[in-house]
Amino acid sequence: MGKQESMGDWFQIAKDYAKAEKELKIENWVQISICYGYGHQSVILYTYDLPREVYERRMWVIRWRVARLQCQHPRNDVYTSFYYYDKRSGESLEVSSCLSKLVSAKAQITKAERRMNEYIEHNRQNNMFFDENTDEELVKFREKLERKKLECAECEKRLEQLVEKRRNNQ
Repeated sequence: MGKQESMGDWFQIAKDYAKAEKELKIENWVQISICYGYGHQSVILYTYDLPREVYERRMWVIRWRVARLQCQHPRNDVYTSFYYYDKRSGESLEVSSCLSKLVSAKAQITKAERRMNEYIEHNRQNNMFFDENTDEELVKFREKLERKKLECAECEKRLEQLVEKRRNNQ
């Protein structure tokens, strides 16, 4: 039973992340560079810039291109370099990027709201003295959640300003 719950939790986390990406209107793209290197230099042989979904369905094309280029450059190591980004804002989606942190924060807010609602529902059914306006834990939790929401809203505003600035420069 524990394994099922943990898988269910994992799926819920994935749904929370997907919801956050949808709310932020993130367009997942990947830029793939196929390079070969010698010494401290590397040469880009071929570049793909495509939606991440297309890449995930057509990975074999990249492997085929790498194999073909390796045959053309047998004395050099041919390798791929991946850059995941949001097409709309141009911002990186690497794990430590600001945009990834914003997606994560929004997903955490969704999870926290769900847990808070479960806590309230549980206490309404099982504790006849429960008052959600005076419950210390709940009051502290709501204050912390509101601070987190404000921080997220500020980050979202900065993201939209960045998108607008990018549009105006093109």
